[in-house]
Amino acid sequence: MARRIGAGLQGRGRYIPTFGGLPPQGGDARVDWTNRPQLVAAERPPWEIYVDRHGRRWIAEDEPSIDRKERVLTGVDRMTFWTVFDARALRESRPMVHGWSPAELDARCGVRSGLHRASDLPGLARSAGIDPAGLRTEVERYNAAVAAGTDTAFGRRHLPAPIAEPPFYAVENRPVTLITFAGIDVDARLRVRRADGAVVPGLYAVGEVIGSAAVNGNAFCSGMCLTPALAFGRLVGRALAGTGSASVREGEPRRA
Repeated sequence: MARRIGAGLQGRGRYIPTFGGLPPQGGDARVDWTNRPQLVAAERPPWEIYVDRHGRRWIAEDEPSIDRKERVLTGVDRMTFWTVFDARALRESRPMVHGWSPAELDARCGVRSGLHRASDLPGLARSAGIDPAGLRTEVERYNAAVAAGTDTAFGRRHLPAPIAEPPFYAVENRPVTLITFAGIDVDARLRVRRADGAVVPGLYAVGEVIGSAAVNGNAFCSGMCLTPALAFGRLVGRALAGTGSASVREGEPRRA
């Protein structure tokens, strides 16, 4: 509604995804966050590698900072990647997907979107939509790093085993959007502004409608828009009631 009367936007160009969910299925357009791959290194040391659609790795899979993983992911083509692993990893690692046993994951391959299994790497790549030559080369490099005990490409330290025992698996991971960074532009008194910076008379905005970037910059944690919404709403309420000044930069509002 604000946009229809000329309200401007703030926070454009800022975005960080949440790291990894299975592709949508059926008529649901949302990434599947319920059955999400277990990608936090502190919870499950990785046996897999992460590759883009060209078959290239793009980060150390045991990177402890999920924030860094999410930021690097923004530079990956379509922010989509695949975890690639073998039968030994499925058997000996902790569950690869939240809520699924290894047998359940195996049974869903080729049935549920985003889950692939093949007897060899070229077949796996074709099934998953990954470049076969790129994947073969990257797995060879990773296996060489495991044999040497050193990952010179990305500095990965957890190198439990090569990817060598068929069948081979690929799980597609999509970025999960939980919050919108862009939102209605407001001034220091939370008055809505037009694209040219002019204030829209009588119109204020607080909460998620002003975008996460207004209070978090180019970062976020779940729930971090709640307290600003409460605080800003109180400032605006006091100003409209004539008991204070609504300003997020002028300190504690004055009392009547």
